[in-house]
Amino acid sequence: MLVNVFDTAIDTDNLGDEIIMDAVWDVLRRIFPAATYRRIASHRHATIRQMLTGRKADVSVVGGTNILKSHMLFRGNWRFSPLDYLAWRKVVLLGVGWQHYGGGEADAPTRLFFRSILSQSRLQSVRDMHTYALLRPHVPNAIYTGCPTMWRLTPDHCAKLPIRKARNVIFAVTYYQPAPAADRAVFQLLKRHYEKVFFWPQQASDMSYLRNLDVDGFVPLPRDVAQFDRLLREEDVEFIGARLHGGIRALQRGRRALIVPVDNRATEIGKVTLLPIGLRTEPEAIERWIVEPRPTRIVLPWDAIERWQNQFLADGNSVCNTVR
Repeated sequence: MLVNVFDTAIDTDNLGDEIIMDAVWDVLRRIFPAATYRRIASHRHATIRQMLTGRKADVSVVGGTNILKSHMLFRGNWRFSPLDYLAWRKVVLLGVGWQHYGGGEADAPTRLFFRSILSQSRLQSVRDMHTYALLRPHVPNAIYTGCPTMWRLTPDHCAKLPIRKARNVIFAVTYYQPAPAADRAVFQLLKRHYEKVFFWPQQASDMSYLRNLDVDGFVPLPRDVAQFDRLLREEDVEFIGARLHGGIRALQRGRRALIVPVDNRATEIGKVTLLPIGLRTEPEAIERWIVEPRPTRIVLPWDAIERWQNQFLADGNSVCNTVR
């Protein structure tokens, strides 16, 4: 069996895409343990050779990230040309999101993309209800499954997460959604409550943005997921910051996390999953989360997750080892 994977972690400096693809590969290798895989970067145009190979795939999967929008041909996170409309068929979405609020109705090229490139017979998985509401009128086989990065956050896993604050904290910002006064206030709040404030630059420009806030006393981390994992494993630490998948990684690794939303992604995911959210304009709410013991409870649509996985059972070389 040949599985074509549109890899969102290639040609990007955002380490959140690497965290997403870790989860995507975990899901795919459990479902298709004997498959042959081909990888195509979603952030650059596919070559003719890649298109010819991809057409032979039994299924093509697009994993995670906020890759959909109302105008797919205009500055999208998935780079494709008119040739792609001829090349791709049987493409299946795995926990994708909508790029921004707004954008209006889907334009004609986007509607054609939904009809011709996406599989009409496979369930299409989206990660939040905002995306579901926008996609479902065009793709009736869309279902809400949550983000695959959260599929390991089972009730048993969440029951083992700490309920009280750690000694240290990891802080994160999003440079392209600046709010200097609010971000500075959150940082100073963390300085008061924790012995060490580590800084996680999920993108390269995050560090320069933080330095422009004129703050000091933080411990910078290497921009490397393995080093981030090591800190989560070895330090008494938790996560508070404006990077959705940095926070989810902390939860995956058994640490408390509070996501500071800067756009629709964490906001919409938090609405239905109860992912801990704290607005940077409400530092008092962030402080309550820090000092008040509370369990982490994640709500996911387990039946829909199983339905998405089970649809591949009839395929050769597929084994459905679900996450529940």
